[in-house]
Amino acid sequence: MSVYSVALMAVSLCLTVASAQSQPRAAIITGEVHNPPSRDIEFRHEPLLAPGPSEHYIVLGEQNRFALLLNIPKGVLVSGYYKDGDYFPLFVEPGDSLHVVVTFAEATEADASMWVVPDTLIFSGRGADNNRFLAEFRPQYRYGSDYTLEPEEFSREVEQHRRDELARLDEGREKHALSPGFIDYITAFINYEWAERMTQYPLSSFKNGVVYKVNVKPSDRREVPPDYYDFLQEIPLIDEQAIGVQMYRRFLENILELAATSDRPPRFADRYKLSGLGLSLAVHARLDSMYDANNPPRLSQKIDLAGLGLSESAQAQLDSMYEDPKEISASEMAAWWGLELSPAVQARPDSYESHSTIFYNEDTASIDTTGGSLTFYLPWGQKTEWFDYQHNRPLSTMIDMSGLELPATQSQLDSMYQNRQPLKPSHGIDSAALGLSEETQAQLDSILAGPSFHASREGAERYDLAKQKLQGRVLYWFLAGELMHGIRRSFEAYVDARWPSFKESNSFPEYTEALQAEMNRLLTLQPGQPAPDFTQKDLDGRPVSLSQFKGKVVLLDFWASWCGPCIADFRTLRKIKERMAAQPVVFLNISKDVDEEDWKWAIAKHQIKGVHVRSEQVAQAYNVSGIPRYYLVDPQGLIVEKFSRVWDADEIAAKIEEHL
Repeated sequence: MSVYSVALMAVSLCLTVASAQSQPRAAIITGEVHNPPSRDIEFRHEPLLAPGPSEHYIVLGEQNRFALLLNIPKGVLVSGYYKDGDYFPLFVEPGDSLHVVVTFAEATEADASMWVVPDTLIFSGRGADNNRFLAEFRPQYRYGSDYTLEPEEFSREVEQHRRDELARLDEGREKHALSPGFIDYITAFINYEWAERMTQYPLSSFKNGVVYKVNVKPSDRREVPPDYYDFLQEIPLIDEQAIGVQMYRRFLENILELAATSDRPPRFADRYKLSGLGLSLAVHARLDSMYDANNPPRLSQKIDLAGLGLSESAQAQLDSMYEDPKEISASEMAAWWGLELSPAVQARPDSYESHSTIFYNEDTASIDTTGGSLTFYLPWGQKTEWFDYQHNRPLSTMIDMSGLELPATQSQLDSMYQNRQPLKPSHGIDSAALGLSEETQAQLDSILAGPSFHASREGAERYDLAKQKLQGRVLYWFLAGELMHGIRRSFEAYVDARWPSFKESNSFPEYTEALQAEMNRLLTLQPGQPAPDFTQKDLDGRPVSLSQFKGKVVLLDFWASWCGPCIADFRTLRKIKERMAAQPVVFLNISKDVDEEDWKWAIAKHQIKGVHVRSEQVAQAYNVSGIPRYYLVDPQGLIVEKFSRVWDADEIAAKIEEHL
């Protein structure tokens, strides 16, 4: 048993017993915004009676005023967000009637930064004192821990930060008339923020001077000494009173992620809806095993190496190298960005101990070799193109072919790899070997021939671990949040596999009701249902409605300028648009960009044809959180199909032609 597991078992004994939550009462927030960065505000909070997060989109009215009513059982932190992360935090409790005046400084060209904050916040009404302190306590900047520190130094840093915040809270209690509920909330926030950072540290990876905190495999995590996890003795794992504190959920996610040990891809049952087949657990396990054996696919499965006359040993060598590809070298990176390396760097471009990248708001790329390290300063506007290249770079840059006797040239292999066809979802699954009846086998084959669903390795394992580590209301609140995330991210197979057992075992009906209501809402987005109508302004400021295209097939394309997969799909979309040029088909592009200039720049840069609008509200109406996402709408305005990528131009074009 690992040191972490022992610590987790100990902390699991520290359970706090909370009283039942009271009935919700209204809290009202009104306000006005001076010099707003945008007329759209997104308010978010972690709800208490339903899994979250909860989002409310508001458009400023006359004189830039807004109003928001929340039904809540106890105090919550509500954050109002603008473009590029601009935000202001508010705290309200049942019965509060809070008014806030938010003033942003007059924007200048030099202020076009990634982080703009209100100049002043003025509060009045019930709850004003809590928020006056909050404005002082949580100024609008991000506290960033230094994850490059050694474990002992890191622990001291975040512990000192926690002590400083608790001291500031004590000072605030002397200065302001803070409510007991607010004090409890801020105390929990401080403690779970500290615990969240402590649990995030070992989940990160520190390589070549760069810290990675997202999608880090268990095998790549930071090593920490055995006594590092002693801090878990100081904070309860199960704390009903902390429900609604955002940092508490993050802490639990980290705790469960630390307990995960597998690098395996998402399970087969999380990609395909199998619940209606009545398959046994043994068959499910065999399906997972077959799926794992072919994920990720080998190079020889993606391109026809045998057809080139390669021996089995040569194919095996290429497969092995492709499984562990070379990292992008400094010289390759410089060549892609069109940078000229100095003579000193040219002498040893890839021998630096590390080379890192920093994206910034400039138009040109540059290189810095100060201090013996190689740093690339790259223009933010080309970030998505660079990410697209990273995922689709030539095969010859990924593997070393110099020691192989190949009947084909590197350029031929690069061409084959560049023009490879995506594998069918059923690849590697031998349904006949599962011992199924002919009827069930036919049903499974039909499912395999249909679309697969988004899924994540972390989500599946985290859900299972939560049932082992958590209890009571905290368990079902957490599981409901995982399922709500799956519903909103269209992880349909993932939700389908877990929903029946959740309903049967959950003893807190408000969570079942919230999930059922969300699923009922999404039933209106299934094939055969009317596509939600909307009216938004196009590039020229003219109103555009979906309903005005009745009589034509419409392909809704949800995208954004910063979305690498969206940009990668443009090549296939161009082929589809060229093929459909003379047909009554409308390509209606709906951007999630918050910045108008970024939106217009990307349209011109990538020469995206079709009708263009920009709206987060439309994306929300279509349950689009992850992009790209596409909806095909027939001439009667009914949804035909939704899909996440457009790999095959002929396949998508054929679907469109079926409904002309």
